Amino acid sequence: MLCTTVAAAARSIACRQETTMRLRLLALLCLAVCAAQASDNERDDYFPAPYFDKEENLSSENCGNQTTRNHWDVFVRNMITEQDCVSFIAFSKRTILGEGRTCEFGLRTTTDLRVFPKICEGRTTEEECIRVSVKVVNVIDLTATPLPFTVIITEDMPSEVITPLCLFNRDNLMDFQLQRESPYFVWTSWTDFPTDPTNVTSQSNCKRVLSRYELEALETSKIPIKNILCVEQSEPGRLLINYHNGRYFLRGVDLFWRQRSFIDVLPYIDVIARFSKEIYVLRPIPQTKEPSEFIAQEGNLSFPDCGRKREIQPSTQNSNGVTAHTGDHPWNVYIENVKTGQTCGGTLISPTVVLTAAHCLYESKAADFKVTFGMYDKRQRRAPGVQRREINSLIVHPKYDSEEVHSDVGLIILRDNIQINDHVRPICLWNDDSSLVRVAGTEAMAVGFGLADNHARTDELQEARLPIIAHKECYLSERRFFGKFLQPGDNFCAGYKNGTINCNGDSGGSLSVEKDGRWYIRGIVSFGKSEKVKFEGNETPLCPPNQYSLFADVASYMDWIVENTPEISFRNSFLPSVRLL
Repeated sequence: MLCTTVAAAARSIACRQETTMRLRLLALLCLAVCAAQASDNERDDYFPAPYFDKEENLSSENCGNQTTRNHWDVFVRNMITEQDCVSFIAFSKRTILGEGRTCEFGLRTTTDLRVFPKICEGRTTEEECIRVSVKVVNVIDLTATPLPFTVIITEDMPSEVITPLCLFNRDNLMDFQLQRESPYFVWTSWTDFPTDPTNVTSQSNCKRVLSRYELEALETSKIPIKNILCVEQSEPGRLLINYHNGRYFLRGVDLFWRQRSFIDVLPYIDVIARFSKEIYVLRPIPQTKEPSEFIAQEGNLSFPDCGRKREIQPSTQNSNGVTAHTGDHPWNVYIENVKTGQTCGGTLISPTVVLTAAHCLYESKAADFKVTFGMYDKRQRRAPGVQRREINSLIVHPKYDSEEVHSDVGLIILRDNIQINDHVRPICLWNDDSSLVRVAGTEAMAVGFGLADNHARTDELQEARLPIIAHKECYLSERRFFGKFLQPGDNFCAGYKNGTINCNGDSGGSLSVEKDGRWYIRGIVSFGKSEKVKFEGNETPLCPPNQYSLFADVASYMDWIVENTPEISFRNSFLPSVRLL
């Protein structure tokens, strides 16, 4: 009996100890999750500084100059009805922004509309005011976005009477600090000087300022409370202006016609720039995504023995590209659309899946394509090592945007497995984090059957080593083009500005990086700036030299790629990942 009691007591103590340990582990896990959520919330409230340009990082040249204060105020006049729509602000030589819904006349037709500087109020028939007014070219309603504004595109406005207001160019970390050195003002359209400085208040205070009705209106408009700025008591006004280093910057626009709440323009500067003329901004660079671990593969490889190629005599590389040796790129795939005649490249990532660009597959059927593996010369399609397979299905990324060419990622699913050997072998999927900073400057390998030098057709597979370009360097090289199409976290740039580019026919091919004797795909050839060139007797838009090319960023699409590739999976992919802080 004593032994039984002692044994029961021992089991009870052991059970309590085990339970305590489990509770401690559970508590630690909960703390980790809460800490991660708190960290995410802090990041969610952070708005990074927009990047317009180097030097002063201004949205428009000489904007917000204190010597030309309030010269950004303009109004729109219907020359037939002689009605005016006030409360518009000039942001560039060709762009004004305002709340067009308050106009008594419609802004749908541009024929009869002209934009006048503020100094011409009541003087629109005078010869001088007619001279400095400009025609309206286009009216863009942004109410489909969270911004309840109207953008109006004009002819070039005369700098002698109109000076654009700067868009805010810093992050929001200093909103509650150093406001003496960088004060905020509530500004009206009928005064030449701002009111007394006011202070931006916390989000919790902002919730107290707004009524229940206004909070519900925000939710209906899909404007989060974090995108609202509230200030201390001030005179009524429509703009929240920040003064910094001798210039005025727009930070907020009046909300609900109140005197203390404003829509923060900082989260929407990218939207404003996209619909404007003469305003360019690099889109925000997202947080780095940590790498995932592939299941049961030593060295965190996506597929056994991926990214290896047979030993060959190395060729002398040059920046203008060379003809590839047989066996150099066993993962390269030649994709032909027999219906349209379009050709693309692709990359074998498993025995049944080819990774390519979405625009190569968009609005097509599997029966439209032929795919060839292990081919280095289109004139030798039956050479040793060449394989062909039928296609089972095509998968285009669900967020693919054919106009802005974002999410340009697609997959070809083969009907039968490819035979893996020295001639045909999968490349390794990217197994590092998504940071472009880590790989910027690295020479990566691009391959394809696209047009060679001088837009000449080539039958032989071409290869070229191209450096990966940092986002800011790429954007600054051609702000007008890359301000629209470069989207960090979706794509990136690579290339030289000496004539080495990816050209027509290279789309969908790989941009790969060598690490420890293996090749890993980091980019998919997407597109670049085009210009009309005389080609085979016709004016054809082709890739120009001296421009970087854009590549879909494979690191940002790993989850989607692995999800749709049967032979590849992540370790513990069914469990949420928690980063302990």
